[in-house]
Amino acid sequence: MKKVTLLICAAIFTSGIAFSQQKSSKKTKTVAKKVEAPAPVKDAFTQNAEFAGAADAQWAKTSGGNWIASFNRENVKTAVEYNAEGTWVATRSTFETGNLPETVLGTLKNKYPSAVVKEGWKIERADVAPYFKVNIDDNGTAKTVLLNDAGTIVD
Repeated sequence: MKKVTLLICAAIFTSGIAFSQQKSSKKTKTVAKKVEAPAPVKDAFTQNAEFAGAADAQWAKTSGGNWIASFNRENVKTAVEYNAEGTWVATRSTFETGNLPETVLGTLKNKYPSAVVKEGWKIERADVAPYFKVNIDDNGTAKTVLLNDAGTIVD
C-alpha cells in the first residue's frame, strides 16, 4: 500500500513539474521595418505620370532582386515592379468584382451568362499586350478567362 501511495505522489509531483514548465503565451508585437527602394527605382516610379499621386506606396524587394511598389489608385490595388536599375517590368492591378471595365464584364455576361465573377486583374508587361485575367464560377466550375482591353477573349 505504501508503494502505491508513493507511486501516486510521484506521478502527481512529476506532472506538476511538467505543466509548470510550459511556456507562457505572451504576445509580442513585431513592427515591420519600412523598406525604401534605391534612388533609380524611386525616380522611375515618381517620373511615371500614370502613378502620379501615389504617395502611399509601400516598397518590397522580391527574391529576384526586383522592387515592387504597392498602392491604391482609383480604388484599385496596384503593384508596379521595377528592376534594380529602375526599368519598368510589370504592373498588376487588382479589381473588385464590380470595378472591372464594362467591356470585360459585357463579354463575360455574353459568353458565360450564368457565371459569377470572383476576382480580376489587369496585367501589363513590357513583352505582351495588356490583358485582363478574370476568375469566374460558371455553374460550379471554376474558370480563368483572359481578355484584352477591348474585351475580346484571348487564349
